[in-house]
Amino acid sequence: MKITVFAQIQAHPGQTDALFNLLKQLVRDTHTEAGCFEYTLHSSLDNANHFWMYEVWQSQTALDAHMASPHFSAFVTASEELVKQVDIHKTYAC
Repeated sequence: MKITVFAQIQAHPGQTDALFNLLKQLVRDTHTEAGCFEYTLHSSLDNANHFWMYEVWQSQTALDAHMASPHFSAFVTASEELVKQVDIHKTYAC
């Protein structure tokens, strides 16, 4: 079953550019993963500190592998002080 993820990521004020650069690198690294159908970064038109990630994964197993990947772990560590809040919503098509 395909898994779709909507992640809203909010940067701390003054950290938007640094977080944006890390997110762009995460997108580049993630596109090479098996089971990744789509991984697209969006920047809010209403609030520069808000980003959205739209992800489509072949399965929960593929998503779990992504979450355990070295580049995702590196992103989490590097963005720790930049991120104010993250809201993640996982869905599947009905």
